[in-house]
Amino acid sequence: MKHREPARGLPRESAGSSEGHLDAAWSAPLLVGALEAALERFRPHVPSINALNVFPVPDGDTGTNMLLTLEAAVRAAQGSRAQTAGELLREAARGALMGARGNSGVILYQVFAGLAEGAIGEWTINGAALARGLTAGTRLAYQAVLNPVEGTMLTVLREMGQAATEAAQSDTRIASALLAARQAAIQTVRRTPELLEILRQAGVVDAGGQGLAVIVDALAAFATGSEPLIELPEMPLAAGRIAESMAFLDRLDELHGEEAFGYCTNFVLMGEDIPLDEFRQRIQQLGASAVIVGDRRTLKVHVHTERPGLVLEAALTFGELHAVRIDNMNVQTRELLAEREAARERARVSPIGVVAVARGEGLVRAFEGLGATVVPGGPTMNPSTEDILSAIERLPQDQVIVLPNDPNIIPTAQQAIRLTHKQACVVPSRSVQQGIAALAALSFAEDLEENVQAMSEALQRVRSLAVTQATRDVAIDGVEVKRGQYIGLLDDRLVVATDDLSCAVTALLDQADPSSFELLTIFTGAGTARAELESLVETIRARWPALEIEIVAGGQPHYPLLLSLE
Repeated sequence: MKHREPARGLPRESAGSSEGHLDAAWSAPLLVGALEAALERFRPHVPSINALNVFPVPDGDTGTNMLLTLEAAVRAAQGSRAQTAGELLREAARGALMGARGNSGVILYQVFAGLAEGAIGEWTINGAALARGLTAGTRLAYQAVLNPVEGTMLTVLREMGQAATEAAQSDTRIASALLAARQAAIQTVRRTPELLEILRQAGVVDAGGQGLAVIVDALAAFATGSEPLIELPEMPLAAGRIAESMAFLDRLDELHGEEAFGYCTNFVLMGEDIPLDEFRQRIQQLGASAVIVGDRRTLKVHVHTERPGLVLEAALTFGELHAVRIDNMNVQTRELLAEREAARERARVSPIGVVAVARGEGLVRAFEGLGATVVPGGPTMNPSTEDILSAIERLPQDQVIVLPNDPNIIPTAQQAIRLTHKQACVVPSRSVQQGIAALAALSFAEDLEENVQAMSEALQRVRSLAVTQATRDVAIDGVEVKRGQYIGLLDDRLVVATDDLSCAVTALLDQADPSSFELLTIFTGAGTARAELESLVETIRARWPALEIEIVAGGQPHYPLLLSLE
């Protein structure tokens, strides 16, 4: 039999760990300390948990979602004046609910909600209360997931609850229950590839299950005064996506509404032996957002500046200017704000408000142009329950439709609508392509129920295609993928891997059968080359001449191209 490498992400157990003591129960202050310890232990594991993505796409965010949800729970616990463990857990669960992001965050919230249920009326939480809480959390989590699948975070949680319950029958100390839950978590995480075929193919364990194992491992270590068993990953925190994640959250307001001023200045500089470092330094002194690419003979320059003349004069000292283009961002910003205000005005007078999740300037503009209020987010950056709830509450309408536009955001949206007093519904769009098609089907002549039905039906008439680059080698469903290759996904299914972007798109379209559709919309991502796009469009038109093609500058990160067939 061929030797198979172990699945990535398996917890590694340190030899010789021992328990210094066994806590019997945790009061409210001790519980806060335990949660803080779990949070600090979880942080450095985030990049490695994010990397446990089944598909080799650059949007693994399970670790980030769990971290942000855990942080929200800990903040609530730290700010609580609760005297009892039960009350403290109730407030922590409320914090987790508001901060929940993605499937993993929503399930983690259910764990906190279950723990709060198991400790109702308890001054302290012991092993019996913990076991009740994990059992209740399991029930709530399975209820929250529309189609529960074994071999996932749900399975790990269930096994933890069963192990804690068995341990508590003979020893009610919280340390004993946590030690049993930790052992069950680690063992179950190791078995997830055996339980779920897609994990086995990808060579990874379940990311959410790994996250739970890290958390319960930290809690067990706190309860016993020992070191955690699961070692810290070799990947440093700075090398992971968490730094990007936190930076994005800090910039949410900026991405959503800050104006851009000055002049977008573009030109080609040609010369002989251009001193690159000196030139870059000079241009960066005169503007911001400078992008300079090329060699010592030809440079393509992009820079934002209040004084484009000074930039051009400085560049002339290094060579000759060609293809100069200057765009007034002040005018563009005013026009954009006017468009947004007009869309908001239309939304204010309409009987139904719409909240949509999107990221990328062009995609945001498309949704706002159709009258939606946009919550920044998408792959890698899932909005929280509170983000979506706040957007719902800000709308003047009492009837609201939410378009998540990502399968990982649907559970969060469903949590948000349960918290509002407005009449709100989720149309479960799994992509921005579906979201735009659904929004186009909205009719203010119909009532909320009829619109939800019509928009949900519109989802089924769209095929969503996406192209990105693989983050690792993998073989899934018969498709061999090498890191760095372009990969194509059709309705969330990996169908092609190739070294050429154009080949990836045409192979993807072949699978989708464009002859059955009338319109192909291409949303270009950040940094998509114009020449490459023009060549691709010519190829598509030659293959499918009856297909109408529309190109939208989406500006989305990570995915050079998103396509929809209608």
